[in-house]
Amino acid sequence: MPDSTMLDTTLLNHLRELVLLCDLEGTIGYANAAAQQLAQTPLEDVSFLDFIGPESRAKGERFLSLVATTGPDAPTERWELPIGDALNYVVAYFHGYCEQEQLVIIGELEPPSVGEMQTELLALTSELSQAQREQRRQNRQLAHALAEQRHLLDTIQSLSVPAVPIWDRVLLLPLVGHFDSRRADQVNTMLLNRASQMRAKFAIIDLSGIALVDTSVAQQLIHSAQALRLLGVQPILVGINPEIAQTIVNLGVSLPGFVIKVDLRDALAFVLARMGTKTRKTR
Repeated sequence: MPDSTMLDTTLLNHLRELVLLCDLEGTIGYANAAAQQLAQTPLEDVSFLDFIGPESRAKGERFLSLVATTGPDAPTERWELPIGDALNYVVAYFHGYCEQEQLVIIGELEPPSVGEMQTELLALTSELSQAQREQRRQNRQLAHALAEQRHLLDTIQSLSVPAVPIWDRVLLLPLVGHFDSRRADQVNTMLLNRASQMRAKFAIIDLSGIALVDTSVAQQLIHSAQALRLLGVQPILVGINPEIAQTIVNLGVSLPGFVIKVDLRDALAFVLARMGTKTRKTR
């Protein structure tokens, strides 16, 4: 059995490296705490070749032969010798030398840089996972805020274009602000429902509160006029400013089905005249 008194075994037990003292045949006489912990069994009187396992046995024999020919001033190069079997092993890197007919073998389970890289990688992975969770939380909050905003916008738009009854069976629809195809569709649906509920005969649509219309809005107005006439309602268009008139002409859009008046006053005069004519005919 090798004499381990030449080394301070108390100090060796505090090293993370594997330290083995073997005789010239490769039988272990001393193993420090790190080696014992890895083996999970006493290593005294165990062959170094049995310690590293069958997968590394042939290479281990060559390693021991080389160690026996070196000295403390010129130890061997690092040898990669996996410890364990083909299904369960760890990679270790051994070097050694011979002193006073004793083989001193030192092994490392992995380069220190690899451990540091793994630690950094785990830290980065944890940070990335936390950032992803935070991003998902913010996305949920944003989606909720957008849904509330859309709901509020729909409510505001539905309230911003009321069809107001101004006379018996006469509706007034004042359009104000920005007017696009989506809003035109909402207005059309609301106007038709309101006209049907009130059994209206006239619907005055006032454009004086909007600046511009495009082709899709003009087409929607035409559809509104057609639908109103199918319900027995006469659509009247008022408040066309020069900009809107020029746009309609440039787009080549006609507005069939509408009675077009300059302003609300003229529209009311037309309605009263028509209602008066109908009254006289009824009499």
